[in-house]
Parts: sequence; structure tokens; C-alpha cells
Amino acid sequence: MSEANSLIEIPRSDWTKLRDLYVHKVTDPHGFPCLNNFIMWVENDPELKVTFLSLNGDWQKDGTFVLTVDLGTRLKHLYFNTLGDNLDRLTKALECLNSFENKYIFYGFGSRLKPAVEHIGRKYYTKELFMVESIWYSASKELVDSFTIEVPSGITLLNLAPEDAETINEIWPHHAPGSINFVRSLIKNNVHLGAYDDNGKLVAWCLRLPIGSLGLLQVLESHKRLGLGSLLVKSMAKKISAMGDKVLSPVVTENTASRGMFEKIGFRYIGTICWAY
Repeated sequence: MSEANSLIEIPRSDWTKLRDLYVHKVTDPHGFPCLNNFIMWVENDPELKVTFLSLNGDWQKDGTFVLTVDLGTRLKHLYFNTLGDNLDRLTKALECLNSFENKYIFYGFGSRLKPAVEHIGRKYYTKELFMVESIWYSASKELVDSFTIEVPSGITLLNLAPEDAETINEIWPHHAPGSINFVRSLIKNNVHLGAYDDNGKLVAWCLRLPIGSLGLLQVLESHKRLGLGSLLVKSMAKKISAMGDKVLSPVVTENTASRGMFEKIGFRYIGTICWAY
């Protein structure tokens, strides 16, 4: 890392200007939806530990930024992007963070940015970065408008309650120390939906991730094969589309059952995204 380079915090008054540079990047996981998400979160809770950073303070040049988020999980979240023709400035910006080992998760980034992450992995980590790849799906507004919502007998769709975070985190396959704080943040700050039985028990749910997509979709084993997964996807898609946002969803590449469901509904493959830690 060159001593001439450093990360300079972007003033909160400029966050929307940075976001608007990405106004055309509505399907980029670290594009407009992601930046807008954290701007809204901080508006709702000014005490949130969200920091927008740029290389040498020159974010207007090509929109290069690094966003660090501390939600009280074991690993801080890293979001990052550039509008530049190459990844040179983004890579230099990431290098300025230093102290990567056991500190950050590179959260849901587009495959275009993978070389920069791999460079950081080789340079700063003593072990190879563990990387999970997901298929990145999109649903057109026309498709979402065509969805019909038919709720099975004995099931009620409602917004999730804060206390539901315990159940969701416990069953979430990717839960980890402190991850309940992440789930709580999603319930507090983003749209979400749960399916409840006649006894008021939560049996299925879908949330919205910071990158603007559907996420944490889960159906209890006792209520599978009732179509609740596709019901929640369609219902959440309508919620997000009504906000004027693009409907997106990642599905782990190896999860062929979920991929089949999304493709049957009509979602289309538009690329891949990765998580690395």
C-alpha cells in the first residue's frame, strides 16, 4: 500500500450524492439499492455504526467507495464498489483498511469485483478466504404485477414482530455469533413478511437484505410443500416493487430446490454474487 493513499470518511451530507452516481446500477448488489438502504437505516437510527469511506477523499472521480457496517455481529460487513473501468482504485481503497484477518465479511458483492477481493485475500489473510457463490436473480415489474396471492387456509401473512428474530436466527442455516443482531436490524429497518398458523406460530418468513434483495427465506419442515415459499417470494416481490425498487434475489448455487422454485415463478438469472470471509 502506498503511503500516499488513505481512506477519508465521506460526510453524511454527501451520501445521497454518492448514491445518485449509482442511480443506473439498480441490479448491482453494491449499487443504488445498497447505498440507499444504509442511508435510510441511518436516518431511522443515527447511532448505527455505518461509515462511508473513499480513497483519498476523491469519491466523485469514479464513485469508488468502501462502506463499513458494524451491527454487533462477529464480523463487520464490508460493501464496496467503483464506476471505474478497472478495479485499481477500489483495490487500493480496500488495502487501506488493513487488519483484515477475522474482522470483516465481504458481503454479497458482484462477481465483477471478485479480483479485488481475491487480491486482498492473498495479501492480508494467512488462510484462503472462504467464498460462497450465489445465483443472482431478477424479476421484471411486469412479472411481479402478474403474481396472484392465494393464502392457504389456516395461514395468515403479517409483518414480522421484533421477537420473531429469535426463531429466524435459530433456524437460519448461516447463523453465527451475534447474527441475531443482523436479523433484528433487518426486521427493524427493512420490509419483511411472515406466515403464521392459526395458533399464531411463525411457520415461514422472508426478509429483505441490505443489498435490496430478498433473503433469509425459510419454511419450517412441518409446513413445507404447501407453497409457502413461493407465496412469500411473490408477496415480498409485490411489496418491493410497489416501493419502485427492482426485485432481486440471491440463491446459493448448490441449492437446486430453491433455484427451481425461483425459476418456476419466472425469476431470471442475471449473474452471480459472492460472500467471502
